[in-house]
Formats: sequence, structure tokens, C-alpha cells
Amino acid sequence: MDFQQITDAAALAAYTDSVREATSLCVDTEFMRERTYWPQLALVQVCADGKCAVIDPLAFDATEGLRALLGRPDQIKVFHAAGQDMEVLHHELGMAPAPIFDTQLAASLLGYGDQIGYGSLVEKTLGKVLPKAFSRMNWLDRPIDPDAMEYAAADVVWLEGAYARLCDELEKLGRTGWLDEEFTAMARPDHWVVEPDNAWRKLKGIRKLRPNQRQVAARVASWRETTALARNLPRRWVLKDDVILDLARRKPKQRGELQRIRGLEDKAIARDGDAMLAAMATDRHWPELETQDERPLPPEAEPVVDALMALLRQQALAHRMTASAIAGRGDLTRLAAGERELDLLRGWRARVAGQTLVAFLEGAQTLRVKPGQPPILQLADAD
Repeated sequence: MDFQQITDAAALAAYTDSVREATSLCVDTEFMRERTYWPQLALVQVCADGKCAVIDPLAFDATEGLRALLGRPDQIKVFHAAGQDMEVLHHELGMAPAPIFDTQLAASLLGYGDQIGYGSLVEKTLGKVLPKAFSRMNWLDRPIDPDAMEYAAADVVWLEGAYARLCDELEKLGRTGWLDEEFTAMARPDHWVVEPDNAWRKLKGIRKLRPNQRQVAARVASWRETTALARNLPRRWVLKDDVILDLARRKPKQRGELQRIRGLEDKAIARDGDAMLAAMATDRHWPELETQDERPLPPEAEPVVDALMALLRQQALAHRMTASAIAGRGDLTRLAAGERELDLLRGWRARVAGQTLVAFLEGAQTLRVKPGQPPILQLADAD
């Protein structure tokens, strides 16, 4: 495999100059975050017009060089599953690469499946089977084994070909540009700024609590996020999700009561007990937590969601994609409950399925079965 290893600023500048005419730049990163809040950048892999390089930001200060390489507005940065790469690059460089293209999202529009892995995508588009031997390596260790370096380079060497194949397929199906709005949103720098007041959105199980309990959980989640950021520690090392939920249910008011919370260790109480109690006692309030419900529909309305799910699958089949790439059952439940501020009703999702689902709910269209082997579900105008 032919690629360049870059360990100094001059080599990075020369590489950047050599690919300035390329319309796209494939990008991947290797990082570690097991013991920190922020991911620690270990390698940046890039490839454009067959010129591939692995940049080692631990060997030199690569910040300015990477900003120059990844900051050109006329060159598309191609990622696979861009989220974590964009997060680490924004944190390290203080900027978000733009414009971008995410091959994982694009593959979901083409019937490859929802959240397809990079290896599977390369195998399906190019017929190349990639090794997996170094998938759990500590990339911060130096020196890096040559075989591991080649493994890292493969993440962009084959991405160029997969990207070209996906672009061809999107064009043939008339779906070029369907994801532009999502790509633009992902490339906004504010998309990657951590807001502790939004931490409750990632708290698993919060919607199973009563509304007043959710407010307590949101206060503690905000405190935990702020504390994890300040200490640069993983959230779970400060406080686990299930402990936050139990705090919200029990609402302790004194340090002694904290000892009754399952999973809350004595050392955590000694260190942060007063801060936890103070966070729970604030008057912070999130109005949206008063109305959002895990089950916004009564049980007798569940068959309507089942019908919407069948219609969603039918629309997905018609467009050669998976239903999960369009919406989940939770989205359909909220749609049936009357919500209209949904991703399902925006952009390409609205064209593929959202508008049809609303028409069905409003009685303008109905589902029928066309007899045969196998029987076919059809959408028809209501009588």
C-alpha cells in the first residue's frame, strides 16, 4: 500500500500543496478517549487523487498545517461515520472541516443498510476485504508498528473508491444533494460545542421518569457534564446514568441520604456530595421535559403506529433503502400523537415517506392489499 508518513510541518505543507487541485479529500482519524472526556488525537489519515498520507500530530505541532489542509471551502472532506472524527478535529483545531460528505449516511440512501461499517462498505462497493487486527490498538503508543500504520492508511486509501461509487449511484437514482442539509449542519462549528444544559438529551431512561423527576435528572446531568469537562474525565467516571435516575426518583436533601443511592460510592459522596445536592436544589427548569413522554399515545392507538410502520416499510422498499434510515418507531409514535416538528417531515425524508404518512393519518390515502403470491401492500387514494 503506497502512502506517505508525515512527521513534520514542512512535509505536511508540501502534501497540502500537492493535493490543492483535488475536488475531494478523504479523511479519517485515530484517537483514544477511554480515560478522558475529550478524545486524544493520535493520527490523521488523508487521501486525495490517490495521494495518501498518515499525519502524526504527536511528532510535531500539526495544528496550523491541519487547519490549512482541512479548511479549504472548495474541497469536499469525505468521512465514513463522520461524528467522532468531526468532534476530535473540532476540539483539536478549533474549527470544523467543511464542506463534508459522510459515506455512511449516503450508503443508507442506497440500500446498503443503516449505519454500515467501513469494512462492510468497502467490501460491498469495491470487493476488498480489510483486515481487523488493529481495531483495538492504543494509537497513542509510539513507535507505531508498520503493519498498524498500513492498517490506519487503509481507512482512506479505499474510501476514495467507495466515495466515487456512492456518488455514481446517488446520481443514477437522482438523489445527489439529498443529504446536503444534514452535511451542512454537521459542518457547523456550533454543532460540536458542548452545552451542559443539553446533557439530559443523552441521559438514557429520562423519559421513563415523572415530569418533576425529569427536572431533577436534568439538573444533575448538567452538573455532571460541567464537572466532567472541568476534570477532562468520562461522564461515567463522575456519575453513572442509572445513579442520576435514582437520585431523581429519591430526591435526597442531605448527605446521609446519598448513601442510600445504589451505585453511589462513598468516595464520590465525599468528593461531590454537596455539589450534587446543590444541583438538585436549584430552580433550573426545562419546559420541554414537562410534556415529552415515553408513551405519548394510549394503548388503543398503538395499532395506528403499527399501520404507519407498515407504510414506512413499504415506502422504504419502493426507494431501495431501509426503514430505519428514514425513521424509527418513536418518530412514528410522535407523528401519530400530533407532533410535526420532526426530521421525518423535513428534506428527503419528507419526500420519501413523511408526506405520505401524514396523508394516511389525515385520511387522504389508505393501505390496500393486492392479492397474489406474495401479496403486495399498496397505497391508494381514500374513497
